[in-house]
Amino acid sequence: MDWAARLLGAFYIFAGLMALKQAVFNWRFERTFGALFPAPPAERAADAILAIGAVTVLVSGVALAGLSHWSVPAFLTAWAVQAGYLTWAQRWYRPLTEDAAQGRRQTLHAFGLYTLAVAAVMAWQHTGVLD
Repeated sequence: MDWAARLLGAFYIFAGLMALKQAVFNWRFERTFGALFPAPPAERAADAILAIGAVTVLVSGVALAGLSHWSVPAFLTAWAVQAGYLTWAQRWYRPLTEDAAQGRRQTLHAFGLYTLAVAAVMAWQHTGVLD
């Protein structure tokens, strides 16, 4: 089972890097065009939360790929950041276009899959796969 844990960890390393790349792109875009098209406070807050989420997903992937006992707290932290974002976004950052609504649905599906990954990590900790 350690190969499955390492593979899942590698996937979340990749996912975290891609999300972090998107966060950097958003920050650069806002820095470049912010004077002409200022971002609303909710959008800036969403960017910050998503950047934190990207880092926590990346860290959780690294921990799992290394079969570390830190995988459980790392995955739970990333899960909590994602859950907090989705709860906040439901009230304060609702999608305004159909494309944004589609993106939110994809985010919810990804969160569901991440929840399953958290359960797998906890099971691997319990069965001794993680150090």
